[in-house]
Amino acid sequence: MGKDYTKYKADELLNDDYFLLSELYPTEKDRKFWNQLQQADSVLAGEIESARLFLKDIKRISNNPILLVDEEKELWKRIQITNALYDKHKKKNRFLKIAVSIAASLLIILTYGWHTLYNQKQVINYEAMISTIPQTDNPSENVQLVLSKEKKISIEGKDIQLEYTKEGNININSEKTITKKEERKDDKIQTFNQLIVPIGKRSSITFTDGSQIWVNAGSRVIYPAQFTVDSREIFIEGEIYLDIVHDTKRPFIVKTRKMEIRDLGTQFGVSAYDNEANSHVVLVEGKVEIETKGERKSTLNPNQLFLYNNKNNEKSVHQVNTQDYVAWKDGYYQFNHQKLDIVLEKLCKYYGIKIHWDEKIHELTCSGKLDLKENPEKVLNALQNAAPIKVEKIDDQIFIIKH
Repeated sequence: MGKDYTKYKADELLNDDYFLLSELYPTEKDRKFWNQLQQADSVLAGEIESARLFLKDIKRISNNPILLVDEEKELWKRIQITNALYDKHKKKNRFLKIAVSIAASLLIILTYGWHTLYNQKQVINYEAMISTIPQTDNPSENVQLVLSKEKKISIEGKDIQLEYTKEGNININSEKTITKKEERKDDKIQTFNQLIVPIGKRSSITFTDGSQIWVNAGSRVIYPAQFTVDSREIFIEGEIYLDIVHDTKRPFIVKTRKMEIRDLGTQFGVSAYDNEANSHVVLVEGKVEIETKGERKSTLNPNQLFLYNNKNNEKSVHQVNTQDYVAWKDGYYQFNHQKLDIVLEKLCKYYGIKIHWDEKIHELTCSGKLDLKENPEKVLNALQNAAPIKVEKIDDQIFIIKH
């Protein structure tokens, strides 16, 4: 296709013949074309998904007799011209039938307005956004802030603080860095930022409403450049801790690949690493609702942990000491009868180091509290006092643990 779709909005896609044909009769070439556009531009990806959802919704109303005779003739004419390009298609008649329904829906858009019919709801394809910038396991990488126009800012340092001000500025480590508002002029369409935190780094975000999140090593957060008037929603891979300013009119929602967590006035932690067997939500204060695919909602009370098995989808709720799960945000790692290999894996991620251990380590558990503000060598030496292990340092980035 020679057409430039990069600035198209959902309503413009719905008036584009090639987009409609691609959705009605998708070929492998069509799928590849639109998928490449989505991967290259997260904003356009959201518009495409909005248009697709609208097409699904319109099927429920396309049988309504809303067209005048002259209007239907005009729309038929347009569809027939476009369809001439597809004369050899075996299912032409089926296409024409569906196309008239789509054409009818487009008249509804023109008559009543796109946002009125669609209720201003935007479909967000987080998967497409993630695919554009893969997570890195290289501790030498900087924290990346990806703005809504695909502009990337590389931020040096191990602990990065971001603040979004009500004036539209973004302060990085208390310094005004970005002064231009990132949202579009059309505030009905959200644009998104991504914060990508590699292993060995941490970060935090303070939003315009005062809500704050802490982002652990090896994590990613996708969030709107500006929250809408009726919703606050973010997507995460990895681990975060949240202190949310409650707003009954604008619920705060955290989405992962497996869960959706809704804030009911809350301080809580979420861990959802793709490469770990379990995801969890731990509630410190307030209340949250958790929904997993095809399952009834679960409600957590303070000092409860929601555990979700990423492989078999089993879930359970446990009473816990929440500090064992959230102390990392304050620079500590607290654990009680935890498997030693899990402790070591967390230290690898937090510091961005490599630790090798023998199979006997899997049999050990330990309890204690580690000061993560210390260097990894001191932390591992302290761990020797809590477990029957011997630490051997190869260099500043590689350690060997023996039982």
